[in-house]
Amino acid sequence: MIKLAMIGAGGYALYLIKQIWRMPDKIQIIGVASNPQRKSAGRQACVDKGIPIYDTPDEMLATVKGKADVIFIPTPINTHYQLCKKSIDAGFDVFLEKPPVATIQDLDSLRRYAKLKRKRVAVAFQYLYLQILQTLKKRILSGEFGNVRRLSAVAGWYRDDAYFNRSDWAGKVKLNGDWILDGTVNNPLAHLLSAELYLASTQLYTMAEPAAVEAELYHGNDIESEDTSSLRIITNNNIEILFNASLCVDNEINPVIRIYCEKARIEYVGFNSVVINFNDGKTEKLTDMNIENPADETESRVWMLKELIRCYESGDEFAATLESCRPFVVAVNSAFESNGYPCAIDNKHISRFECGDNVKRTIKGINDILESAYNENKLFSEIGVEWARKSAKYDVENYSFFPVKFKK
Repeated sequence: MIKLAMIGAGGYALYLIKQIWRMPDKIQIIGVASNPQRKSAGRQACVDKGIPIYDTPDEMLATVKGKADVIFIPTPINTHYQLCKKSIDAGFDVFLEKPPVATIQDLDSLRRYAKLKRKRVAVAFQYLYLQILQTLKKRILSGEFGNVRRLSAVAGWYRDDAYFNRSDWAGKVKLNGDWILDGTVNNPLAHLLSAELYLASTQLYTMAEPAAVEAELYHGNDIESEDTSSLRIITNNNIEILFNASLCVDNEINPVIRIYCEKARIEYVGFNSVVINFNDGKTEKLTDMNIENPADETESRVWMLKELIRCYESGDEFAATLESCRPFVVAVNSAFESNGYPCAIDNKHISRFECGDNVKRTIKGINDILESAYNENKLFSEIGVEWARKSAKYDVENYSFFPVKFKK
């Protein structure tokens, strides 16, 4: 059994705490750090369960030393670096929420520090831990489908004003001097981009390294960062990766990755099923037998927790680590280097819907735009979208600091 301490008790942290309570034979929460001023519902829930509550992370880390094995950090992006470093300093291994950090310099600093202190840091990209993705990856590496030539991904979710108003960092590029780079590529749909990079690499538990990134970043909501993106990444192993996504859709588009191989075309759908169309006409379908209800996001998170526990106890390699996530952070940083500050889409292209005190914004025609870019393997500007603006390709070579070219 793993003894775990949690930093945070609200929002996603509370969600994780509730999932951990479902597996009392595998994980025991022995402490939770929660700011009393936030009056989090999770704080009281933990008190009711008899779990010790600490007002600050520093107090908790000092108290649980020698009692806890791992610190779980499901906190805002801009807090990851300092909290992870403090946890390592205090002698703990860490489970760190995705994205690991906002910038490549923070990522490199943390991974070097963890190595120096001989501590393990797993990154909670939940879908990378699923058996179906690992099975697909192993079959690609076996050469069964021939070489991978291109990956193209599409997704459309919607997020309303309540989502962007839920915290001071949501929708931000930067907050109080700390980089956040919130948006499709670095937060809700980061799972999709990380899966593309993972499937494009030539080794298990690694991501393909970007050589060049061309990105178009936009926002339909009244935010600073992006909620709609179109990326082309060329990897060091010369694979093209396309990513088209938006949080301003009329109807949600299930995340899909299409993988173009020499001997087959593969579609990885909704993170829970795979359809393989071989060039000879044969078709094969795969589902994740470890997940009872693949459409239920909770099940994938519970599976991730089980895999984190298994790898921690056995010493096996985690599916996502600070080291393996470096290409992801490079891709995100390079996307912002390529585009600069995200571009506001003119209001004439935005539909606004009031739902009580809440407001939802959609980009007119965005569903068709996403599907066209996905099927044609192009960026928005390349398919003639009126509000799209072509950006400069950013060559990634020895990339180690953000920002280099990024500016308003």
